[in-house]
Amino acid sequence: MLSSFDLEGKNRAQKAAYYLRYYGAAFTVKKALRKLGVPVNEESAYMTWCRHHNASKKELSAQKKSARAKEYAFVIVAEEGVDVKSAGWQEQTCKRISFARVTGSSTISDLLARADGDIFVFCGEAVRVRPEYLYEISLAASGRYERHISRIRKGNDHPADLLYTDEDNCTGKKRSRPFFKPDASEQLLLNFPYLGRCFAVRRSLLEAMERKGASVQFAGNDWYDLSLQAFRHAEHILHLPKVLFSNVVTEEARGSFTHSVKPENAGCLRRWMTEEGIRGTVEASDVPGFFHIRQTLEQEPLVSIIIPNKDHLEDLTLCLNALKRSDYTNFEIIIAENNSEREETFAFYEALERQDKRVRIVTWNGSFNYSAINNFAVQRAKGELLLFLNNDTECMDAFALRELVASALKPGVGACGAMLYYGDRTIQHAGVIIGMGGFAAHALWSLRDRDAQGYPFALCEREVSGVTGACFMVRRAVYEEVGGMEEDFVVALNDVDLAMKIRAAGYKILFNPYARLYHYESKSRGYEDTVEKQARFQTEIDRFQSKWEREITEGDPYYNPNLTLHRADYTMDL
Repeated sequence: MLSSFDLEGKNRAQKAAYYLRYYGAAFTVKKALRKLGVPVNEESAYMTWCRHHNASKKELSAQKKSARAKEYAFVIVAEEGVDVKSAGWQEQTCKRISFARVTGSSTISDLLARADGDIFVFCGEAVRVRPEYLYEISLAASGRYERHISRIRKGNDHPADLLYTDEDNCTGKKRSRPFFKPDASEQLLLNFPYLGRCFAVRRSLLEAMERKGASVQFAGNDWYDLSLQAFRHAEHILHLPKVLFSNVVTEEARGSFTHSVKPENAGCLRRWMTEEGIRGTVEASDVPGFFHIRQTLEQEPLVSIIIPNKDHLEDLTLCLNALKRSDYTNFEIIIAENNSEREETFAFYEALERQDKRVRIVTWNGSFNYSAINNFAVQRAKGELLLFLNNDTECMDAFALRELVASALKPGVGACGAMLYYGDRTIQHAGVIIGMGGFAAHALWSLRDRDAQGYPFALCEREVSGVTGACFMVRRAVYEEVGGMEEDFVVALNDVDLAMKIRAAGYKILFNPYARLYHYESKSRGYEDTVEKQARFQTEIDRFQSKWEREITEGDPYYNPNLTLHRADYTMDL
């Protein structure tokens, strides 16, 4: 899949015209000012955004008079020693509020016995909530929130039992560094406590957890253990894409990504693994506060690695040599030969098959059709797992293939993909965002993985709506269930279409940043740089938009509606 944000080779006038057309005048002017060395204050722009999106005095007054303000009794739960007076609960437009304290020895039964309320809001230290926080939660809890958000999510008409919101940082009256979260993402939660220090749980969910024998460690981990347990037992999890609370931070930390960085968090994950019967280790990221569960594989099924190739022996050799260094050895390599012209290519194939019995050559005699070539190769593959891999990729370490297998074998997962880098270590692919640029685009394209602008999405294994066909692992049974790749998508968007079909069949797709590959993109086929190629690409875009119109309109559930659809850098159009 090609990125619609690639401006390589464009002159300044062409770039300016592009930015004006797709990003608007304000963004273009600010970008030009930065190029000239003029500082542009993003925080002041975000404060302006906040003023537009916060409830006005008139709206707050109306909320107080509304019958809905009295609909639920709220219990604000905090640890002993946490100052809740400065958190803003007294300014709420909903007034049926009581408070409860928990300690390290508190249980769910204790909390339910001591607190009489319909919805429990767990409030951590250094939190400040918006005056409309509880009112918005009450709307969402009752299933009456659709007209109050800018993008409607499919299936959100059920009353929710676990609810969370977006957040930002604040220092005094200054607000900065918003964290716009995805809809429910268990895999993201297994990397760090992304729900934040303030979220709501319906009493009925706590009662269900109590009946099922769930125990929660309330103290010392900023509700991480609770959020993991609640995710396991909740029937309807609802994300409100509104910034309804702030983390109170120091002046120095104002622009930093803020979340719980506590040693106890690793223990919460180990406990979750024990309860889920998962073997493996919890490893800390080089970025403090983030973790990765490196799962021990109970089985090592055969992986059929399918690599289409036309000549380009240098690329193919690099790709194959990296695969042979893998610590996961139960694989076969199927090279789908399509219309090579050089004699040395076929001599190379013969030598490969003699030297390594895991390598087979299958020949596609038709014209180039990426989908048809891969479908053809699958018919000759023996593996339980299929890995579609470009010949211009190179695994960066020995465990990339093992990481992909671990992701693909997780319950409910149909497919997964890797972190792909250009040769200069900028990101080429970190999952696919549906609706970006009008159809789809690669997440975090052109950023660096340790650029804080991409936190947490560059660091975490997580659910995504699609992954690129350059490195696309799928369970064979799932591939066959959805009918393989659509051969109408000859060159582009066949991978995203396949992902959409997999998700429509009820399976998850994961992005794993610990499976890392270089992708020397489009060396084999070239860019869409002719009138004919551009026309074909547009035809496939039109086909994709028509086929998945509803899903594009509803928006990607793993991409927050407050973020721009003009760039894949997880920023706003300020």
